[in-house]
Amino acid sequence: FGGTALRGSVARLLAMAKHGLDSPINEKAAGIVRKGSGYGGVWTAKDDFESRRRRTKWCQPESVAHLKRKVEPPPRLYVDNRTIIREVVNVCDLQRGDHCMIAINLVRCVSPTLDYLVSILGSLEVIYFYHHFIMVDDVAYVDEQGIPRTESGGLAELVEYANTVPEALMEVRIQSLGSWRRWPMAAARFLLDKSRCQRSALADYGDTKHLYRVVEHVTSEDRQRIVEQAFHLVNNPKTYNVLWNNCEHVTNHISRGHFTSPSMHFGVWGICRAVLCMLGLVCLHALGGACYDRFCVSRPLSALIVYHLLATLPVILQALVSFAMISHTVWKQRAQALISRDDSYHLIGKEFGRMVVVGGGAATAIFLMPEMAWRSRQYVLTGALVLVAYLLSDVAYNFLAHAVMRGVLMPVWGKVWLIGSEDRVNLVMEEVADKSEEPVEKKRPRGPRHRRGKGKPAHRVATDAAPM
Repeated sequence: FGGTALRGSVARLLAMAKHGLDSPINEKAAGIVRKGSGYGGVWTAKDDFESRRRRTKWCQPESVAHLKRKVEPPPRLYVDNRTIIREVVNVCDLQRGDHCMIAINLVRCVSPTLDYLVSILGSLEVIYFYHHFIMVDDVAYVDEQGIPRTESGGLAELVEYANTVPEALMEVRIQSLGSWRRWPMAAARFLLDKSRCQRSALADYGDTKHLYRVVEHVTSEDRQRIVEQAFHLVNNPKTYNVLWNNCEHVTNHISRGHFTSPSMHFGVWGICRAVLCMLGLVCLHALGGACYDRFCVSRPLSALIVYHLLATLPVILQALVSFAMISHTVWKQRAQALISRDDSYHLIGKEFGRMVVVGGGAATAIFLMPEMAWRSRQYVLTGALVLVAYLLSDVAYNFLAHAVMRGVLMPVWGKVWLIGSEDRVNLVMEEVADKSEEPVEKKRPRGPRHRRGKGKPAHRVATDAAPM
């Protein structure tokens, strides 16, 4: 036993002498257990980036030719149909006070590949729920590891209600005092308050390439107020609740003064529509199914009427009301010069197509489903298709829309709306081309073109390109 321990110690010393104590390759061989910056010493993604084990997704060795062809993605509508968000092409554009979000990821920090996959699905609008946070620092530059930093060289930070799977397990382990018998009670206490209000580094989301920012007019005074309220919340946190006090509630309260969560409203409406469809199917089966076993005329007609009122009509109304709300939102933000003319036409055209394809297609499928059920006698399968018809139609439409935008319009024409000016697209191309010729790591901002002006509203580029 003594000889084995001696040989192990000698091997660790040789590894440290050959590669150095800080070498991540030989930390395991040297017997070094590093504590991370997460809760309870959990090793986080930021720790990986700072220890140079890997780089963030924001640090990409792209060629100059590819960068010159890179175009800013068009804006999109949030689930409330009242908010427009835009993907952040360059994290150096983020400023303190920005209301940002990412596609929600319930297994974040389990695997970098999984985090990146969830980010891609959010970019394709397949994920409908988002995690919200407030930036409390300006991002001045991105270092060679892809870590967003401030002018002083510190980590750019944000305020959020968040937790990760490794940190959650560590928290339950600490509360249970290492005893398996106490795990159920510790897990129950954790579920009642499963997220903490905290200051986090933006680098913790380095595996999540696609970030989004709310398009809104924010003055320097507003940014100062938002940051102060965010710090006050960190010092005086409230108990987290996914229904009544989640990250979206808090972020909207800080940035807009409205304590609300449109994602919860969206989810509740989806559940209500599913319940109505189930009631329609039950009425169809109870009235119409039994009636077809004997000669009957009136009862199947009444069953069909009830079914269409409960299943088909809500889908049609949702498509029409959503498009009306979206049209009002788009023209309102266009009048405020928050989006350009091309962006407004793109959003109107895209959402009109959604109303026709998704709403019309789902309503048609639901309308024809009773006849299919009575012919095939596959009541369970047809009932399931009724419940998911709208969701499947919407997912298919999003995939098709992004395939056309990313595979044809943006690579070939450099924009998604072919009828309009190219001023904003040219400006973005010039900015990206200028950035590709500068060194990656600098301790100062890269000029007004790179930062777009400190303290200026986040919509400045779209404002400048909007035709008068």
